[in-house]
Amino acid sequence: MISLRKINTLLIIVIVLMLLNHAVLSLLYLYGIISYSPDFQITGRRLFYPVVAHIIISMYLYFKDKSRGVNRYPNLISDTTQQLISGIMIIVFVSLHILGYSFNPLGEQSTFNFSLYHFIVDTLMFVSIAVHLRVSIPKFMISLGFLENKDEHVNFKRKVNWAVLIILIVLILGEVMYYVGGALW
Repeated sequence: MISLRKINTLLIIVIVLMLLNHAVLSLLYLYGIISYSPDFQITGRRLFYPVVAHIIISMYLYFKDKSRGVNRYPNLISDTTQQLISGIMIIVFVSLHILGYSFNPLGEQSTFNFSLYHFIVDTLMFVSIAVHLRVSIPKFMISLGFLENKDEHVNFKRKVNWAVLIILIVLILGEVMYYVGGALW
């Protein structure tokens, strides 16, 4: 029988792939390479159900392990705390992201206040997702059995941190170019 941790790991893979699709489309738009498409909203909406399932399973496993005093990864307590806090922040900023783009969608004329709102909320959302992924990706690699010893985990985590940082910088630069560049033109 497949465990909830493995199901959650598979959900993470689906979410990451869908999130990358959404991010790439958005980046191409922000950098001015493609024009606005309703696919942005559609890919964002498709993320909803896997993310909700991931949240429910993660919270269940977190509280189940807490109540039993189980700590499968003794050196990852701070990572688990980061994961929990960043997960909550993702929910907050994604909600604000959706709300903001409901009132002032991409591709429409925007006031300075809405542009600033979008920039701040999106940047904080990107940072929250980056912090969450830098912990989640190595942990799901452990869950799948790919990282068995401490050195493998540390080396993989370092690589994930760099990859997430580079992606974060590219996303924030896209936001800067779109909102600051748009204000200058």
